[in-house]
Amino acid sequence: MSGLRRFTTQPSGSLLARFEPIEADLLRLATTQLLEMLDSGANDPQIAASDGIFGRLLPAAYRDDDEAASEFRRFTATELLDRKAQNAQVVLNSLDLREADAATPETDTAPGDDSEDRQPVTISLDPDAVQAWLRSLTDLRLTLADRLQISPDGVVHLSGDDTPFLRELYEWLGMLQEELVYAIDV
Repeated sequence: MSGLRRFTTQPSGSLLARFEPIEADLLRLATTQLLEMLDSGANDPQIAASDGIFGRLLPAAYRDDDEAASEFRRFTATELLDRKAQNAQVVLNSLDLREADAATPETDTAPGDDSEDRQPVTISLDPDAVQAWLRSLTDLRLTLADRLQISPDGVVHLSGDDTPFLRELYEWLGMLQEELVYAIDV
């Protein structure tokens, strides 16, 4: 997609988003995994209270008072995780809706097909969907930051075979987020 703008504003106020098929597949996979993680946290408060990823997604409301922070989290975590899951579902729905439209009998190309003749995925995002996308991209990056063990100073502390891929994914999602912010700020 060199030189092309990924997000363009339409006269209606919506944004047109364009992704290469592999990018749409990667977004779909990452968002599906995010949604599964959010659902597990919403269904099991113990996971949400003990897993570091949820610490990044739901930071302490009271940094100097552990008891107040715990109490606040107890009353708000499930609702916040549900809202995050709704945002992720908007991303999935917009990607899946476009893929369903693309899989026509004339092309015999199904979603996830690896054929080289797959066309770019183009979707329309209304203002509410744009906000859901921005929030989900943030949640995806926070999740990856935890997985990569990125410290507050931005240093990656994870070392392993999957570190380069995860780091590239983290940076790519940041680029998408920046492009989306730029598109709505123009």
